[in-house]
Amino acid sequence: MSLEGIQGILKAGGFLLDSTSGFGDCYKLELGNGWLVSAYCSFEGNPLAGDVDKTSYKDVDIQLHNMVGTSYICSTEQALKENLLCIIDTLRSNSDDDKILKCPKCQIRYVNTNTPTAGQKWQPYLSCSGMQVVAIGDNKGVMCDGVSEKLPAVVNY
Repeated sequence: MSLEGIQGILKAGGFLLDSTSGFGDCYKLELGNGWLVSAYCSFEGNPLAGDVDKTSYKDVDIQLHNMVGTSYICSTEQALKENLLCIIDTLRSNSDDDKILKCPKCQIRYVNTNTPTAGQKWQPYLSCSGMQVVAIGDNKGVMCDGVSEKLPAVVNY
């Protein structure tokens, strides 16, 4: 996907370039309700091997800021153009009443997408941001092991 094409679609949707790295670019959109939407665009190639094409994106991953809730991945410019407004509307709706984004177990922390790496066979899921192992001290163990099934973890376009 061309950088110029994706930038044009995102800017038309109200996104602004927030940051860039050797791995990709991050665009942000303020929803007006205290939440931000992040659109992360991964560059084509392998940055660790020094083989990156900074004029082309592999895909666009759109989520509420800090990777809260569902991850919407657009793999073509056409998919982004056709679905961006619907994605923004869905994220705005979810963030307006953020109960749907909270862990169903602790009802305090938000849920984040967990996806398998290459070779792993499990399905993506939304887990409590407190699903971390604390290895020392009185609070040793998992802070919260809540998993949400209210929303899909990943939607691919």
